[in-house]
Amino acid sequence: MLATILGAGLSVGFYSLLFAAIKFGPESAFTGQLQRYFLGHPVAVAATILFCFASSILIAKTLGVMDQSSHLARIRDKDLLPTRDSDISPAASWLSDNDAGHVARNWLSELSSLSQSMRASHLVTRLEEVLTRQSQRGSSKNLADDLRELAGRDADAAHDSLGLVRIIVWAIPMLGFLGTVIGITQTLGGLDFSSGTAAVDNLKSGLYVAFDTTAMGLVLSVIAIFLQFPVERSEQRLLAAIDARVGHLVSSTLPGDEASDNQTVLIADLCRGVQAAVAESLANQATLWRDTIDSAQSQWQQVHEKNNTTLADAFELTLAPALLKHAESVAGSSQVAGERLEVQCDRWQQSIVSAQSMLDQSSRQSAEQIRNQTSVLNETLDDVCETLASQQQTLAGHYDSINQTHEAITRLTEATTALQHQMANPNNDAMADAMCILARAVDKLSARMPNDTVTPTRRAA
Repeated sequence: MLATILGAGLSVGFYSLLFAAIKFGPESAFTGQLQRYFLGHPVAVAATILFCFASSILIAKTLGVMDQSSHLARIRDKDLLPTRDSDISPAASWLSDNDAGHVARNWLSELSSLSQSMRASHLVTRLEEVLTRQSQRGSSKNLADDLRELAGRDADAAHDSLGLVRIIVWAIPMLGFLGTVIGITQTLGGLDFSSGTAAVDNLKSGLYVAFDTTAMGLVLSVIAIFLQFPVERSEQRLLAAIDARVGHLVSSTLPGDEASDNQTVLIADLCRGVQAAVAESLANQATLWRDTIDSAQSQWQQVHEKNNTTLADAFELTLAPALLKHAESVAGSSQVAGERLEVQCDRWQQSIVSAQSMLDQSSRQSAEQIRNQTSVLNETLDDVCETLASQQQTLAGHYDSINQTHEAITRLTEATTALQHQMANPNNDAMADAMCILARAVDKLSARMPNDTVTPTRRAA
């Protein structure tokens, strides 16, 4: 479809440009030549249109090859290789190491999870075809035959895809020869030999047009062949790269059959397979027992819950009337107790009111007594303060008298000392002076001391 649309577009575009150049462009030898070779005969137009369709097919093929080459370069091997799970059963591990069909089936299931663009690539399609064939077998003996068969089939399909181009390359020269034959026939049929010079001129012009179609067909066919060669070669290289890539992937992943002729190795592999199968059976049996125990436990749990529900319903049916009756009696008792409590609360409230009134009265009396006592105490305190003030003044006077008395005693002591000294050293004048000083000191001391203590002092003196 793409080649058809592209070929029609090329044909229409080419002849549109040609007519525009002839009609609107300046007249030149190049435009005349184009008109002569591409519009000189209907066969030339048909050959040009066929060449446009062949070119469109080659362009579409080139785009397809480029797209597949980009997919081949973008898709990595690790994106296509199957993942190996370490947490698998022994039987599955043995199958992964010995059963190519099992590995192929698992690999196909993983390839189905790829994106749509990756699955549309020719590489993934070829790999899926190889794995589909291998999944029906238990060994990889026929893997090489499958790879060769698929490679030959794709090569034949690529060769057949250019069949229309080969037909067009063959048909374009044939159309040129056909145009030449038609042109020569028309020229010879229209010759008038009555005038020799005119007849020769008509023959020359007719032969020019006739041989132009052949030349045009040969040129276009040669160009188509040169365009076809690189496209076909690039597609063959792409298919060879895909064959090598797929062969490497499947040969490195699928289990090999190198030990198929060694009976001892086959028996050992068989024993390992039986061992893995027994281990798988034991694991399955353990899983089955675990599932059975879990289901029994869940069933017992359901029975237990059902029994609990039944007991709850029975208790509800049997105890509900008694509980209702008890609730009614409790409600009646609560009502009576509430009434009694209300009466008692009224009594307590009255007692509290009377006690409050008595307490208020006693508080007023106590406050009055306290005020009276406070006034008495204040008066007493004032008297005491006055007494203390007078006593403090008296004490101050006594303290001054004591100081003066102390001074007189000091002088008396000095006079006594001087008198004793004079008595030790008799001198009448000095003794008289000392006696005078002593007499004055005694008089002064007597004047300072109270009357009841002066007389004894003077007698002692």
